[in-house]
Amino acid sequence: MPQHKLTLSTSLDRRKHNFWPWLWGGIALIITAIAVYALCRNNEYDRISEAEPISMAELGMQEWSDLEALTRQSLDNDLFDDLPDTIPDETNTNTDPFLIKGKISRNQTLFVALKNHGLDVADIHQVITAMQDVVDFKRTKPGDTYEVHLDVDKRILKFVYQISPEDISIAERKDNAFVAHKVDMHKKTERIFVRGLLTNSLYQSFRELGESGELASHFMQLFKYDIDFASDSQRGDEFSVLVDKVTLNGNFYKYGRVWAATYTSGARGKHLEAYYYDTDEEYSGYYDATGHALKRTFLKTPVVGCPVSSPYNPKRMHPILKRVRPHNGIDWACPTGTPIMAFADGTVTFAGWKGGNGNLLVIEHAHGYTSIYAHIYAFPRNIKPGVHVKQGQVVAMVGNTGISTGPHLHFGVKINGKYVDPALINTQYSYALTGNRLHAFTQSRDKYRLAMTDKPAAEQTAKAK
Repeated sequence: MPQHKLTLSTSLDRRKHNFWPWLWGGIALIITAIAVYALCRNNEYDRISEAEPISMAELGMQEWSDLEALTRQSLDNDLFDDLPDTIPDETNTNTDPFLIKGKISRNQTLFVALKNHGLDVADIHQVITAMQDVVDFKRTKPGDTYEVHLDVDKRILKFVYQISPEDISIAERKDNAFVAHKVDMHKKTERIFVRGLLTNSLYQSFRELGESGELASHFMQLFKYDIDFASDSQRGDEFSVLVDKVTLNGNFYKYGRVWAATYTSGARGKHLEAYYYDTDEEYSGYYDATGHALKRTFLKTPVVGCPVSSPYNPKRMHPILKRVRPHNGIDWACPTGTPIMAFADGTVTFAGWKGGNGNLLVIEHAHGYTSIYAHIYAFPRNIKPGVHVKQGQVVAMVGNTGISTGPHLHFGVKINGKYVDPALINTQYSYALTGNRLHAFTQSRDKYRLAMTDKPAAEQTAKAK
């Protein structure tokens, strides 16, 4: 074959060989561009389309403001036990072959839980029979914990069942039978007065006083309508609280009722007071110094203790898309799993996946208000379109879904279909005490003020560092 024909043939073969990679690369590029475009279009919070709701765990109907049950520390245990394992639970690091630690799962009986550990069935029956004299198993629930102490033959020597830190029962082998009894827990409630100055954060300031972050959570709930502690508090602000502190056998157990609290920020020109009124059950709750209820029509923030990472800005440069795109809301940087509260009473109109928004929640409120929550990790199973929610109710958890640079909540508010800056919404008092109720409240208020002014022996004080 002539040399020029051979060269031409080889050149054509090379072109054919190089053609297919270029073709498939071009197709992949087109598909990627279409996907990005679709995501960008779906990242508009006012475009809501129905989507199949994700199946998440039951979080309950309690409100974040319920001081007896819900705090930052107790949320994981009380509400989120049955969520998917993507938020890891505490791992069992026990390596003792003669000790088993566990907890009851949803739809699991104690017998099944123990049988799953390969324990002797006769021992299990004897333990449960003995425990029935001291434990009402109708009251047991998922999350109850237990310990099993074994001998060298894996026979049960002692069984400990805990419903709560103040409700613990033990069954121990005596000869060939088990004897059960309740653990005697000495419970003591003491009213203490805590006062200090803000150093770095409210959580840290309470810890410096020897108290836990749980008390800081209680404190922030009282003033959540008036101040965003993550962005409005300043070093040197003064705070005080009169609260019941509960101990079990001399060890801290929990905080009870907060009876009074104050917060003063000289830099912000704020002086806030809160007093608990319980003379009239129908009107029981927290009021300011003048008898106006602290609970307002709208929350100041739907999350607690999280800093603002991006304010409302119609001309913001999008951090991912790298172009000017209206930011029709406020972003709060929160750890994944942080509870999100309903902005106000309302009805859920959307709860599901929405493109670049990730998991999205939309709630319609009275007077033309709509609140929007984006990039959610999970919803309660009972949060779905048509469900009525109460202000402060936990309606979702912060996540990092959709187009997002990290875990955060994007929170938007519309009035009659138009976005507004959530930080500028004017909150109003829901009601005020009058007549005999106001007189009774004033007496209680003065009593609490006196208790806080007298500086009781349990007072704790911190100075700004």
